[in-house]
Formats: sequence, C-alpha cells, structure tokens
Amino acid sequence: MPKRHKLDEFPEAKKKVFALYKEGKSLEEIANQINIEFPVRVSKTSIHRLIKRYRGLLKAQETGILEEDVDLMLHSQNLSVIASGMAYEALTEWQEKGTITAERLKALLELLSTTSGVAKTTAQIEKIKSQLIQHIEKTMQKITKAVEKVIDDEETRIKLLIEIRKELEA
Repeated sequence: MPKRHKLDEFPEAKKKVFALYKEGKSLEEIANQINIEFPVRVSKTSIHRLIKRYRGLLKAQETGILEEDVDLMLHSQNLSVIASGMAYEALTEWQEKGTITAERLKALLELLSTTSGVAKTTAQIEKIKSQLIQHIEKTMQKITKAVEKVIDDEETRIKLLIEIRKELEA
C-alpha cells in the first residue's frame, strides 16, 4: 500500500495542486500557494511526489479519457477497458511486425501502472465503506437498546431512531 501523502487529508488542497500544475506553475510556486491557503506545510519535493503519483490520471484527464471529477470506480473500469484495448493493439502489432514500438510499450506500461493504482485505491475505498456501514449498524443497535430502555412511548422512540439513523448516514 502506498505511503499516505500529507495532502490526502485535504482534498481541496490536492485539487488546487493539480489546478496550479495544469496552469504551469513551478513546484515551488505550488508549495508556497498551498502553504498560504491551507493548514498544512508542504515542500516542493512533497508536491513533486504527489504529482508523480497522480501523473497517469492527470494525463488521462488532459487527453479527455477521464472527466475532471474523480469517480474512482467508474475510472477504474474505464482505465481497465482502455488498458485491455492497448494491450491487444500492442500484441497485434507484435504479431504483424514482430516488434512493438518503444513509445507504445511505454504508454501501455504507464497505463497499466495507473490502472493498477486506481483499482487498489477503489478497492480500499469500498472496503472502508463496508466497514463504516457495519459500524453504523452496530452503533444503531446499541442506540436502539438504550432508547428502548429510556423512552416508553413507541411513536416517539421510532421518530427518534429514524432521526438518529439519518444523522449517522449523513
């Protein structure tokens, strides 16, 4: 599992980094801007590592393969389909010509690496979602027991439990 970046806790700061990067700002300018606007201290080296980690996704967004708003599940599926297509093209080229161009091979390897990273991240997010749902259910069971002990009126009890569930799921 890749090491977490300082900005993983600040999604808006990450978006700002990518926006500034797309504008052509230097790593130092980006780091300075983030340090001014957000409650986190980052260096230009740290910004470089973050951009390097997401370079594949940024390239895919630049070329229009992926949308700006990141829906990891959808993008993971799209990248897998694209990577499969590129792999078939490369194999066909190799079968027909007996060779694969270095550019095609490099692009395919970068795409496969990005696809793998997005798939792993998506799986981790889905796992966390499942864990949160289980936690909410256990919490609701405990709350229900406590409410049943304290509140005699069933209608009030049901209304209260519905409101608590809404708050927990919000």
